[in-house]
Order: sequence, then structure tokens, then C-alpha cells
Amino acid sequence: MQLEYENTYNTFNNPIPRSGLFTTPSLEEIQTSISNLSAKEQATASMVFMFTLNACNKLVQEEILNRMGDQ
Repeated sequence: MQLEYENTYNTFNNPIPRSGLFTTPSLEEIQTSISNLSAKEQATASMVFMFTLNACNKLVQEEILNRMGDQ
């Protein structure tokens, strides 16, 4: 079953670049880090966090739709 998922993943190729300079925390860990900031910093960090999630969603959606159109 794992190989089946890997083949599907390889078919689409992740359009989101990954930086090896940083760790990869979970979304929950990021939200916890944001909650430890001051109120003003929380507002800014939360806004950037949501912008980033939406941008990543759009990249994946565009990649999937492009791949489906190539078939």
C-alpha cells in the first residue's frame, strides 16, 4: 500500500519547495508557537500563517489541475 501512495505522490510532484535549513513542525506546533507570542505578534504571525496556508493550497490545486489537464 505504501508503494501505491508513493507512486501517486511521484505522479503529482510536490510543487511546494522544502528548505533543508529549517525543521518541519506540525501545524499544531506552529500554532502553539504563535500562541506564545505577544498579542500584537500573534496577530501578525497568524495572518502570515494563514496567507502561507492559502498560498500552499493554491499551489497544490494548480499542480493537480495542470496534471489532470495533461492526461
